Amino acid sequence: MSEDAAVCVVVHDCAAARAAGCEAVLSTLREVADRARQPLPLTLLVVPRWHGQAGDDRAWLHRLRTLAGQGHELALHGLTHRDTGPRPRNLLQWLVRRHYTESEGEFAALDLAGASARLAEAKAWASRAGLPISGFVAPAWLMSGPALQAVEQAGFSHTCTLSRILALPGGLSVASPALVYSTRAPWRRLVSLGWNAQLAWRHRRSPLLRLDLHPDDADHPQIRRAWAGWLEEALGHRRALRLSEAALRARPDPAVGSGTPPARAQP
Repeated sequence: MSEDAAVCVVVHDCAAARAAGCEAVLSTLREVADRARQPLPLTLLVVPRWHGQAGDDRAWLHRLRTLAGQGHELALHGLTHRDTGPRPRNLLQWLVRRHYTESEGEFAALDLAGASARLAEAKAWASRAGLPISGFVAPAWLMSGPALQAVEQAGFSHTCTLSRILALPGGLSVASPALVYSTRAPWRRLVSLGWNAQLAWRHRRSPLLRLDLHPDDADHPQIRRAWAGWLEEALGHRRALRLSEAALRARPDPAVGSGTPPARAQP
């Protein structure tokens, strides 16, 4: 296994309302880690108030603290995961924010004050819940310029886009192509299977890849087999890193960027 070749496995939409789907994804990840006989530390993207719902489900918060205690990393994933920002100004914005993301790109169009307020509320929630948080990933990876500025000012150590991981402060980044599946319709599932197969092949020699999973990704056997099979193969020659560890690779000092081997953690 090459020390340089790595993969980050990121589980999105970790909220009480999506708990069943998250647990199904985590169960499959455990099976993959067992078959590969490799450590698989994860980054779990936590949503405090999913679509505006209360975020104080005690059982779910206990589950998140347990996962963090097992060596997995928690990162904030917005506040509500709903885009209530200003109306799209043109057709492209409408397609991205209303169609591509189904109005879930919460930070896509926020100004500095609006983004800062949401981040402050999300951080306060995490503190009350006893959840260790250092990173932030915007829903659908969409951030306006002011929103990214707010993330940096809020003191987060890292964030990411669909294709890069950013170390904060400063915004130095490292390429990290992501495999992401779309499951909302049969045609989307078919297209995403082909797209991710060619993406994985095209970037097979890239030093750092990501597998970004959502709660619905364990609902469809063909999709589940595709990402589980790819990950099992990847763990044969890549070590698994949390996003915070991968962000160190963006730092200019190679000695810092090499990081340390991940703790043995299982989903």
